[in-house]
Order: sequence, then C-alpha cells, then structure tokens
Amino acid sequence: MTAYHEEQRFHGAFFAMLLGALLVATISTIAGVLATRSAEPWAFALGPAAVVLIAVLLTLSHLDVDVDERGVRIAFRYLWPARRIAFGDITTVAVRRYWALWEYGGWGVRLGPAGWAYVTGGDVGVQLRLRRGLPVLIGSRRPEELEAAIRAGMARGRPG
Repeated sequence: MTAYHEEQRFHGAFFAMLLGALLVATISTIAGVLATRSAEPWAFALGPAAVVLIAVLLTLSHLDVDVDERGVRIAFRYLWPARRIAFGDITTVAVRRYWALWEYGGWGVRLGPAGWAYVTGGDVGVQLRLRRGLPVLIGSRRPEELEAAIRAGMARGRPG
C-alpha cells in the first residue's frame, strides 16, 4: 500500500528556457549548414528533429515519488531508471531549502557537490542521509507530507 504519492512535472520557466536553447541550437545548425553550402537533406532535418524529440521526452517525463511499506521509490519517467531506498538505509530525513543550480548544477536527476538530487523545480525538498552513499534530495511540492510518510515508515521498521 502506498502511504504517499507525488507526481511532478518540470517547472514552466525551466521548460521554456530549455526549449529556447534548443531552438537557438537548431537555428545555429541550419545557419552552419547554409554557410558551408552543404545541401544534405539530413543536415536540415537533424536540428528540428532533435528539438522535437527532446521536447516530447520532457513533456512526457515526470518525477514520481512513492513511499510504501518497503521504502522510498523515486522514478524520473522516460528519462532515468527508478531508484528504491529502503527505510533501513536512511539515517536522517529533513525538509530543507535548496538551490538546484548552485548545489546540483540544475534540474532533473543530478549529481552535485551536495549529493544526488531529483528535482523538477521549486526550492524546497526532503534531504535523506543514507548509511552508505551520498545524500539524496527529493524536490517536493508537499515536503512536510513526504517527510512525515518517510518518518512513519522508518518508525515501523525499527524493532520496538
């Protein structure tokens, strides 16, 4: 049974910036092809095809966070394999503010100086410290609920 479920999509501003960057890259590619007078049909199709493919993947992708009897499951659909963290592997859990760009180098699934991050936008999440491995930050729009569900699961797993 799932005690907590949250589905998040990329933040609109991030998505718009990324598509803008892809559009600039596409225009640059086409300009480069025209400047070198390369008339290969695939060269003209490559930039727009890449933009469409990335836009479709980002539109379909979403971050799923589930807390059930086995632990925390984090899945970035269509972009990254799912990760399961057992309650017994978590030493501490806390809600905290973060700066995705500074601490992790951006949004999505990131490995930065502060550990792993699974974020789509916002600046508040739940930090997990693990027995082994790097800390994990999970961005959330309902961080207090996520923290409470994880704490409840950790308490159920302790012998008492």
